[in-house]
Amino acid sequence: MRSILLVSNGHGEAAIAGYIASALRTKAPAIVIEHLPLVGRAPDGAWPPAVGPQAEMPSGGLVTYGNARNVFGDIRAGLLGLSLRQFVFLAGQRERSALVAVGDVYCLAACLIFARRPTAFVATAKSELVAPHSRLECAIAKRAAATFARDALTAQALQRRGVRAQWVGNLMMDGLAQPDPGALPVRADAIRFAVLPGSRHDAADNARAAGRRLRLIAAALAGRGAALQAFVSVAPSASLADLERAIAAEGFELRHRPADAGIVATAAARERNLEVMLVRGCFAEMLAASDVVLGQAGTANEQAAGMGRPVIAASDPGVPPQRVGWYRQRQQRLLGDALLVLPDDDGDFVRGVVQLLDDPERKRRMAITGRERMGEAGAAAKVADVVLTLAGRSS
Repeated sequence: MRSILLVSNGHGEAAIAGYIASALRTKAPAIVIEHLPLVGRAPDGAWPPAVGPQAEMPSGGLVTYGNARNVFGDIRAGLLGLSLRQFVFLAGQRERSALVAVGDVYCLAACLIFARRPTAFVATAKSELVAPHSRLECAIAKRAAATFARDALTAQALQRRGVRAQWVGNLMMDGLAQPDPGALPVRADAIRFAVLPGSRHDAADNARAAGRRLRLIAAALAGRGAALQAFVSVAPSASLADLERAIAAEGFELRHRPADAGIVATAAARERNLEVMLVRGCFAEMLAASDVVLGQAGTANEQAAGMGRPVIAASDPGVPPQRVGWYRQRQQRLLGDALLVLPDDDGDFVRGVVQLLDDPERKRRMAITGRERMGEAGAAAKVADVVLTLAGRSS
């Protein structure tokens, strides 16, 4: 029986692996599809089924671009031992029909060296808009049976360097199926925010900061008679209990809502013009309902921009006011004017949000830029076709 293993090295990459797996299952229901996450731990019941050694690391996978502190922190937490066990597991996968490496060339190299099976490379980690692939990275990518770049510009650059690369659309956008307009109780009279605290260890801290700033925004707009409605995304790998404690710590009174499929809790604030809901699932619906996104996430921020939503992020904590930090700088290069990065200071942040809300022309330009930078959905089905062809050849 044909068997495909998807290997990812990042939280966003794991979600993309899931989109590809769903497309594979639609096209070939009988095929065995499994997923090895090199970064993080798959939640219980995740699709596709997770296999192999898994563990959470302090960095949450953010070890690129020379981030030595995160690298050493992960090593102290057992990264080397985890990687060795993962390599051993991959070495035992030589009966697979094909592999799909989703992430960077480290992920691809691990598949090629240890599993030694036909491997498709979904190169999500780099873009010519941010940083080109190095000579070594291109040399490794040349060994992939097929490479799917994250944008057309990057595909062209890889092709010029001898990589069998192609651009078939943006896999990140495949996770945003046609939203169900009735999934969330949307208030038509409110300014609506989607809050994306992310999926890593700092999600609770990000949610707490967002709750505090939402209260300040509500207070700033109270004199105008404006109502605010905020949907806080609870990522599959994030702790709901931690996010609830973080929101409660900012003075919100939580009430659970088990009757609603997506809403896990509502949060009442002292500001009468502010309504907050914690939502698990219904991600596309949150974005579709929002006017503005407050996002400290990676992939989720990019998906929001791709849906034409203006995205506002705070600069990385601890950086000087005139800088945004390496991670937000990378994302800003990728998304261009679709992303507004404000100082990680409550007063500056709130003033920046209110100014954007008062500038419909800038919001319109941000929406256009986000759609242009991220591109269209539909790539998962095209990747699945190529992977199934590889799997058929090797069977």
